[in-house]
Amino acid sequence: MAGDQLDSSEPRKRRKTAELQASASEWDAFFARVQQFDVQFVQSKGKFAFSFVEGPLVKALRSGDWILLDEINLASSETLECISSLLHDPNGSITLTEQGHLEPVPRHPDFRLFACMNPATDVGKKDLPPTVRSRFTEIQVSPPDADRDTLLSIVSQYIGPSAVGDKAAIMDVAEYYTAMKRLADGREVADGSNHRPHYSMRTLARALTFASDMTGSFGLRRALWEGCLMAFTMVLNGPSAELALSIAQKHLLSRVKNARSLLSKEPVPPRSSSGSDFVKVGPFYLEKGPVPEDLIDDYIMTPSVERKLIDLARIITTRRFPVLIEGPTSSGKTSSIEYLARRTGHRFVRINNHEHTDIQEYIGTYVPDPETGKLVFKDGLLVHALRHGHWIVLDELNLAPTDVLEALNRLLDDNRELMIPETQEVVRPHPHFMLFATQNPPGLYGGRKVLSRAFRNRFLEVHFEDVPQAELETILCQRCRIAPSYGQRIVAVFRELQKRRQSSRVFESKHGFATLRDLFRWAGRGAVGYQELANDGYMLLAERARREDDKAVVKEVIELIMKVTIHEKALYGLDRSKAELEEYLGCTVPSGPGLIWTEAMRRLFILLCRALKHNEPVLLVGETGSGKTS
Repeated sequence: MAGDQLDSSEPRKRRKTAELQASASEWDAFFARVQQFDVQFVQSKGKFAFSFVEGPLVKALRSGDWILLDEINLASSETLECISSLLHDPNGSITLTEQGHLEPVPRHPDFRLFACMNPATDVGKKDLPPTVRSRFTEIQVSPPDADRDTLLSIVSQYIGPSAVGDKAAIMDVAEYYTAMKRLADGREVADGSNHRPHYSMRTLARALTFASDMTGSFGLRRALWEGCLMAFTMVLNGPSAELALSIAQKHLLSRVKNARSLLSKEPVPPRSSSGSDFVKVGPFYLEKGPVPEDLIDDYIMTPSVERKLIDLARIITTRRFPVLIEGPTSSGKTSSIEYLARRTGHRFVRINNHEHTDIQEYIGTYVPDPETGKLVFKDGLLVHALRHGHWIVLDELNLAPTDVLEALNRLLDDNRELMIPETQEVVRPHPHFMLFATQNPPGLYGGRKVLSRAFRNRFLEVHFEDVPQAELETILCQRCRIAPSYGQRIVAVFRELQKRRQSSRVFESKHGFATLRDLFRWAGRGAVGYQELANDGYMLLAERARREDDKAVVKEVIELIMKVTIHEKALYGLDRSKAELEEYLGCTVPSGPGLIWTEAMRRLFILLCRALKHNEPVLLVGETGSGKTS
């Protein structure tokens, strides 16, 4: 018995030894962390976590540099008040009270201050306070295109070396630009929002820069044609674009013997170390990026989609200019950029703007380092894309606050650089970096604001039309894998609803009752038979209407096209078998003493279940107390 007691005590001893060993290892780890903290404390002793960093203005004031305050009328009144002391007299300076100094910063005798501003007639621009404006020597700057000789010299500066054998091209470009300016000033052409397009010397300079870059591949006349098409025509609506093309043919191609042959001629492929360094989109060669190419077999290519891709490829081929795409919802703005990014091996980054978008989302902010505990600056999405050559899309651009947008001016200019105020670093883009922005037209979509002419002119603007209705059937059938007869009837309902547009604006679309996303959602529910197809369409389109007459119009159109009758009581009834309901709804019907199946309750339950079964996000709209949350 004593032997048994000895044997039973041995496992307890082993357990105690193991616990002591585990405890010792934990104490060793704790001691190592204490030592690490002690070292960090000694290193940081006597140092501050924050320090005052002088900005570019103070640095220029000390060192005698010349500084330009661009868009000065966008500055806040507090900022203008701070710099007003510099304008009092030639010896005026600034006192850095934030740093604890009471003496002004010594002003270098070579320091000079300049400021620029757009007139207050533009959107978002304001006049300078008279007390500040009167301290400047003000000079009115007239556009250089007002003088014909100056315009010719500017054109010659850009394409003169390429036009040695075709001097008439310089005069032809000047006449084309003058004609397009005359059309825009006379409101004979309009952009996609039916507003007057704004053409400036920046527009012409970008067309000529493109022509200068691409003359080696296309020849001078073809390069001028493509450059002017890119800068002047792609922003216009359909009829205006046709008029602009006729003007371009008259001035740019009239001296060409066979213009059709010139425009259809294949360009010279760019030189590369291997034959697979470029991707050909239309007549344009796009350089590949570092990411493996994705062929994207599920992207549906129709004639209108192909034209949009070629328009974008025309701009991307030089990788010089930011792009602003404006068009209605579901017109392929973002998807076309993503397709080209994946085809060419570039990482696609997207920022969704909203009315509370902060500049830190673009540029970055200070965050604690998990290893040292110190604050370090972490790049935002835009700066990260700049450094690594990603393609970035600023989605819903005209929802972002104006001060956030205007902070991008320096990057959108032709010198293409971005300054990080927190670190005073100037970031220049990677050669493969491209910046795109997309937006819906203001006025037709809630919350969208009109961007200033000066800001929009920094982009190359592209207008995307709605997908042609002739192509909708093809897209629906291929994307949602439905029968062609189903696609034909869904599109027929869409067309008829456009004709019967009512006063309801619940769909936020110029065409009224439905958008393309609604059609994709409808086709994606996988209906079997026209009755189920009609029921799905009624649930998606009619049940969002707030007015009974709008709902009646949708029901009438669906019944007319589908040649069936929609019975609402049967549609929202629960008198089927349990197995049929579970198959139809994707869930079991709850029951309990506290649950009252009113007609409204049955309707809402079935609508929600059908949406959840097909993984659709649901938005409930109704007055307070109507039972949305419960």
